[in-house]
Amino acid sequence: MLADEGPRGLSHLKVDRQAGVPDGTTSFYYRTRAALLQGIADQLVRYDAEVFTEVFKDAPNSSGRVIAGMLADQLLAVRSEPQLSWTRARLELTMSARRDPGVASGFRQISESYRALVERLVLALHHDNGLDVDHALCDEQTSVLMAYLSGQTFALSNDSPEVLTRQDIERQIRAVLVGVAVEHAARQTPSSDSSGVRAK
Repeated sequence: MLADEGPRGLSHLKVDRQAGVPDGTTSFYYRTRAALLQGIADQLVRYDAEVFTEVFKDAPNSSGRVIAGMLADQLLAVRSEPQLSWTRARLELTMSARRDPGVASGFRQISESYRALVERLVLALHHDNGLDVDHALCDEQTSVLMAYLSGQTFALSNDSPEVLTRQDIERQIRAVLVGVAVEHAARQTPSSDSSGVRAK
């Protein structure tokens, strides 16, 4: 319901009717609309935590390539139920989280766990390719990759017509990281003016 109608379309009575329980059941447990939204947010956080723990349980000992595949599979799962409805509901509640510290807290914990996983992917890929770890670069790559994954999640949960495969996403992940690395390296190298003389 939240996924289809957003927070404004949510009511205690609608939840009762959809759940097939007597009228007033939902309001008995969640007295206010704010409490109802908080309850839904708590359930989403629990669901996310369970899925995250199960799907990525082997990530700490995996190569960058394997972790990228895990992320790609999880991203593509957004197109199917129940992940589709859960993701849409989460996106709807994300806007409410700006005004509700309680809702924001739970989502922040999941976001931090997800960022830690993406950071693990970046570090693993550096290791896989025999590269020295540049922490400033890794941090920037992690932030940009998080933005890419968030954008894809939004697009896929909103019926994007783009056809993506696991290989497409893995390739795009690598492209994002390489692009950031190139830009990062360019900033570390003194630039040249039009005459070819390096700027001081």
